[in-house]
Amino acid sequence: MIETTIEDIMAKARELQAQGKDWHFHMLIPGCGFNKKRDRHAFVLEDETDGVAYVNYSGHWQKEQGKELVSMLHGKKIVAESTEQIADETINKILARAKELNEQGVHWHHHMLFPNCIYSKHPGKWVIIFEDPDGGTLESVSDDEPKESLRQIEVLYYAQKA
Repeated sequence: MIETTIEDIMAKARELQAQGKDWHFHMLIPGCGFNKKRDRHAFVLEDETDGVAYVNYSGHWQKEQGKELVSMLHGKKIVAESTEQIADETINKILARAKELNEQGVHWHHHMLFPNCIYSKHPGKWVIIFEDPDGGTLESVSDDEPKESLRQIEVLYYAQKA
């Protein structure tokens, strides 16, 4: 993993998008199971096409950068509210817990692992992981991209206070 600035990561993501390459990103909080620097926030950009990952470590949540990239990656609709029903029981548990934590003002996070993600234990699958700040995780694995599930989670995620 190449350590760099958040500005370089943002520029690289825009470049990958313009070139039509496969990419995605992660926002890892301190204490996150995937975060190697457990005392810092990590913003990770994965260039899936070229097999390169970039990371920026920071003392704060880089919410605006994440919101820009999630919209670039999934479309602006990804952060628009939806009332569509979700059939996945695990996703419904994640949504209920996320709403509860938002109401309490407790910061939480999740992961959307793409089929070729470096963090995935389920190669070829789409995985949503919710790391509960009280401990434990909830995980939903699917063959198809869980667009609506991710959309509803992202709306709650970006509604959190910094």
